[in-house]
Amino acid sequence: MTETPAPRPGPLRLDLVLEPVAGRAIPVRMGEILTLTQLGDGQRVEFNCFNLHDHKERMSVGHMRREAFHMGAGRMIWSNSPRYQPMMKITAMPDSCCSDLLVAGCWHGGLDRLYGLTDHPNCQDTMADAIAEFGLMPDDTHDPLNFWLNTEWDHIGAYLVPNTGRAGDKVEIVALMDVLAVPATCGAANLSYSGNFSYKPVTVQVFEANAGTLAWAEREWKENCALKTQRSLDDYRVKTIRGDRELVADPTYAPDFVNFPIEWKDIEVCFTSAEIQRIWTYRGRLGATDEAVIRTMFFHWYTEHRKKHGLRRYSPKQLHE
Repeated sequence: MTETPAPRPGPLRLDLVLEPVAGRAIPVRMGEILTLTQLGDGQRVEFNCFNLHDHKERMSVGHMRREAFHMGAGRMIWSNSPRYQPMMKITAMPDSCCSDLLVAGCWHGGLDRLYGLTDHPNCQDTMADAIAEFGLMPDDTHDPLNFWLNTEWDHIGAYLVPNTGRAGDKVEIVALMDVLAVPATCGAANLSYSGNFSYKPVTVQVFEANAGTLAWAEREWKENCALKTQRSLDDYRVKTIRGDRELVADPTYAPDFVNFPIEWKDIEVCFTSAEIQRIWTYRGRLGATDEAVIRTMFFHWYTEHRKKHGLRRYSPKQLHE
C-alpha cells in the first residue's frame, strides 16, 4: 500500500511506561500522535478507542476486519455503525509487529474456566479499571485491536504463534478526531504466546498537534467522511442515552425501515442456446434454478465492476474461471 507519511510531530506532552499488567485511558486530540513502543521482546498490547465527546461512538473491530485480519500502516481505525467515521490512522508499524483483529481480550471468566484461576490479571479487568477514570463501565469495553499478537487461523478458528515483537518496535497512530485511546498490556501474556509466556513493559507517548499534523488530519478526515450515509447524532430518532437499565417498549413507536417493504418484479432476459448451456454448468453451485444462477452471476458481476477502486471486498470472479 502506498502511504503518505504523517508530518513531523509537535512536542512530547505525555511519556509513560505501562508496567505489566496495566492500562491507561488517554485523551488524544485531533492531529496528535500516539506511539506505542516495546521495551522488551514481544508484549501484546490491547487497544480500545472512544469518541472523546460521545462515548457511544467507539472503535469497530468488525469494520476494520472487513479490510484485513492483520492491520498495517495506512489502515484506519473506524468507528461503529451508523457513524462509520475515521477515528485514527496507523502511519507506522514495523514488520515484526503483527496486529490482530480476530482474538478477543482475555477475561476473568475464561481464565477461571480454562485453568481455575480466579485472581489472575486479565485484559477485561485492566481495560475496565482504565476507562473508569472517565466514568465508563466494564460494559463499555469492546473487542480490541491487538498490537503485537501473532495469529494464524484454520477451519476451527484463530490461534496464537510465537510473538515476533522486538525491543524498540514502535507503532505510530494519528488521531483524526478527539478520542479517548486506551492501550493496555495483556494480562494473560504469561500463559500464552501473546507475551511468549512472560510480561514486559511498553512505553506510551503522545505528541502535541502542530499546524502540519492538524492539516494532515483534517485532509484525511474530509477524504473519509464524504459519504452521504455517514450519520451523526442529529440524524437519530432517539437521541437520549437511557438512564435506566431495564428495557421497556415504547407503545407509540413505529419503525421506519429503509425501502420497506421490498417490492419484487420479474425481468425477462433472453439468452442464446450456448449461453443457456453454460448457465446449466453452474446449477447446484450458484443456485438450484436457472433464474437463481442468473441472478447470482449478475450480482457477482455487479460487485466486481461497481465497487469503488481501492476498497477491499470479496471478489467472486474466480468462480467463473
